[in-house]
Amino acid sequence: MKFLKGLIYTAIALTVFLFTYYQVWFLRQPNRNIPGNSQVFVSPANGKIVSIHKWNSQSLVVTKEEYGAINVWTKDVDTAGTIISIQMDVTNVHYQRAPVDGKVVTETYTHGSFHNAVQMSNEYGIRFENEHNEYLMETPTGKKYKVIQIAGFLARRIVDYTKPGQAVKQGDVIGLIKLGSQVTVLLPHDVEVLVKNGDVTIDGETILGKAVN
Repeated sequence: MKFLKGLIYTAIALTVFLFTYYQVWFLRQPNRNIPGNSQVFVSPANGKIVSIHKWNSQSLVVTKEEYGAINVWTKDVDTAGTIISIQMDVTNVHYQRAPVDGKVVTETYTHGSFHNAVQMSNEYGIRFENEHNEYLMETPTGKKYKVIQIAGFLARRIVDYTKPGQAVKQGDVIGLIKLGSQVTVLLPHDVEVLVKNGDVTIDGETILGKAVN
């Protein structure tokens, strides 16, 4: 009987510990030093850059064995620009922030698979077939860009804190991916990229690029 009670108490203590650890560590939201500069785009996510890829209107198709040709989400951003993919793991902060002042134009949530987002299946480093949420955003000067939350094998819940037409400030929290995964940023052609593959990004602090006009 004492042994059984001991097991029950241990199970309860472990459950409380894991819940507290999840709330305190996995859902932490540390203060960030936001630049407050309308000319720069800060990283929306805390993680590691796994791909930086230039694109134009002639190279918007990715070939996948099971899906054929897939449009790469760029048609409502610009005719050319840069795709930056940031890989998150369970140690990273899971909240996403607005890269620059502006507004949310549209949001598009797409149901999909939950394949391992760590394994890069194409040159973009993106799991296009996975469940994802797209924010199309616009700066006060009219530049459009996207932040895309992508689910993974463990991250099966994407949370969106915004709505179309909502104004956002640089560094505002706009969403959450529970247990990490991927965040992809689509920047227009007139933004100079200032990061490189392998860089570790801090949400709201690391400058991904700077507007050139």
